[in-house]
Amino acid sequence: MSMDNFRIGAGDLEIDGTSVGHTTEEGVVISYEPDVHFHLTGKYGTTPARASLVGITLTLEVWMAEHTFTNIESAFGGVLNDGQIKFGGLAGREMTPMTLALLPYDDSPAWYFRKAVPTGAVETAFKVNDERIIHVTFQALVDENAADEDNLGYIMS
Repeated sequence: MSMDNFRIGAGDLEIDGTSVGHTTEEGVVISYEPDVHFHLTGKYGTTPARASLVGITLTLEVWMAEHTFTNIESAFGGVLNDGQIKFGGLAGREMTPMTLALLPYDDSPAWYFRKAVPTGAVETAFKVNDERIIHVTFQALVDENAADEDNLGYIMS
């Protein structure tokens, strides 16, 4: 163990190979949430005897400081861009997944999401005394063309 392994979290986020530019001081937050099935027995009642991983929710939340057309299009899932970003359309349209890469500035391991889509509410504040940011959360989707053990993403040194 060494203090050489202490790190700050600053890094560059790329969506489909293009940098989103600067982020706010909140930066980027990656969350891993396992969906665990607990096996119960009559002998131990509600105390789990074993556990099985039945699913994973892997998300990346970002506060983009650069309010660009490209960042707006990336953040708002299912929009149409034909020179204008258009909101609306019929229900059931499939979203186009994007690749995400978080590249730390200190050369520590990079994080990659193979396929991800924006989920949840996207916030863009227009305030007199604050920056105009784009706050969005992306969720990883299974990439069936990848090996099972990294079909959501991976960390590479």
